[in-house]
Amino acid sequence: MKTAVPEESALRPLVSRAFFSDAFVAPLHDATLTPTEVFLRTLRATPGWVRLLMALRNRIARRLGLKAVGPPPGAREKSAGAYRIGDRIGIFSIVGQTQNELVMGIDDSHLDVRVSVMKALDRVKPSYVISTVVTVHNALGRAYMAPVERVHPFVVKAMMRRARV
Repeated sequence: MKTAVPEESALRPLVSRAFFSDAFVAPLHDATLTPTEVFLRTLRATPGWVRLLMALRNRIARRLGLKAVGPPPGAREKSAGAYRIGDRIGIFSIVGQTQNELVMGIDDSHLDVRVSVMKALDRVKPSYVISTVVTVHNALGRAYMAPVERVHPFVVKAMMRRARV
């Protein structure tokens, strides 16, 4: 379900000057999971159609001189507790980590992306929120975001729906 970027999130100060932001909340059935464990389980729930879209994105991006996104060649998933700031998880690098929030990002010449996975335990039922904030740097970033901002909600909601958390 769509929600606001949580007030307590490290991403909240970025929202006012962002080109794009969204946030989605879902039940957290196992409140003992860390934000990193939640993200890894969500990542494993990526539908095949999303993987195909990312492969297409990478082919087009390479032709435009942009970074291909994805795990480094030969990268292996570590245990959730082994990830630290600077490590990569999937397409993202970890830029912040607390007990209740994992913040990841990708920086490129056309835009910067920040994603937060935050546990929300203060609600009636435990939940988690995945927030995304994008800052664009130029016309290429705005053009890139035109289709992405329309597809992004479907991608995140599909992954969250499929995740076993």
